Amino acid sequence: MPAKTILTILFLISLGVVVIIFLHALPQPLSADTVTGRNEILVATTTLPPGTLLRAKDVAWQPTTKAEPGQIVRPSNAVTNTNDESDRQAPSDVSGAALRAGVTAGEPIRRTAIVKPADRDFLQVVLSPGARAIAIPVATTNTSLR
Repeated sequence: MPAKTILTILFLISLGVVVIIFLHALPQPLSADTVTGRNEILVATTTLPPGTLLRAKDVAWQPTTKAEPGQIVRPSNAVTNTNDESDRQAPSDVSGAALRAGVTAGEPIRRTAIVKPADRDFLQVVLSPGARAIAIPVATTNTSLR
């Protein structure tokens, strides 16, 4: 066998080995099973009646394998990244919001079950039955009494 043929075969074999090593070194995409296993949803820590103004201590993250539509889900990258800021982000987002319906301890909090202070029907949810609210115009200019 000529030397050129042997060198060509050795070159192709070494090239194949390098390609295989390179492909194994590339980052592998996460499968659907590993991503769904890491999801966390926001749940109530205690039983909360309707009209309750939520505080950060009223809610907590709970691991789940299946998140339903409408639930407040923590991104999977935030679960693996143990960062205090991401732990407080969602509870502080719902902090100050009012509950439309009661929630029992451990029950997921849905986006449709909360009303934020800037929402149109916030006062309707917060006020007790029979109570009324009125709007009072306030001037923003400083007028001094003479």
